[in-house]
Amino acid sequence: MPGPAARTDVARIHEEVSEGAGLFGVLASEAAFTDGGPWLERLLTGLDGKRRLLADLLAEHLPAIGYHPPQAGYVAWLDCRPLGWDDDPAEVFLRHGRVGLSSGTRFGPPGHGFVRLNLATAPDRLAEAVHRMTAAGRRRDG
Repeated sequence: MPGPAARTDVARIHEEVSEGAGLFGVLASEAAFTDGGPWLERLLTGLDGKRRLLADLLAEHLPAIGYHPPQAGYVAWLDCRPLGWDDDPAEVFLRHGRVGLSSGTRFGPPGHGFVRLNLATAPDRLAEAVHRMTAAGRRRDG
């Protein structure tokens, strides 16, 4: 639950849980800081490749969609407003292309016309998602 109600719920969490780390958290953090460098480098390289792949796929198949690769993270914001669809293009992509994207409308009025696509997936799945999005546009408009 977002907003003030969520803050109230979080405030009720016992300090030991919300402010401290359990044994497994301490061990995982120690392992990450001690031996996680190579893993992190592979992760960052992979995410960068997926950001570029998505840019290439959109440019080829859905050039009207606006996309600026994020500088960090694994979620891409796609500006679908140029498609001329309603405020929630995620519904169109799900209904006509069977691809699930997060609706930008969940983030208030500035998110209307946008979708969020999770890049933390295999490159072939990313390509499949864009192909399904392309097919959704054809089905909806055709």
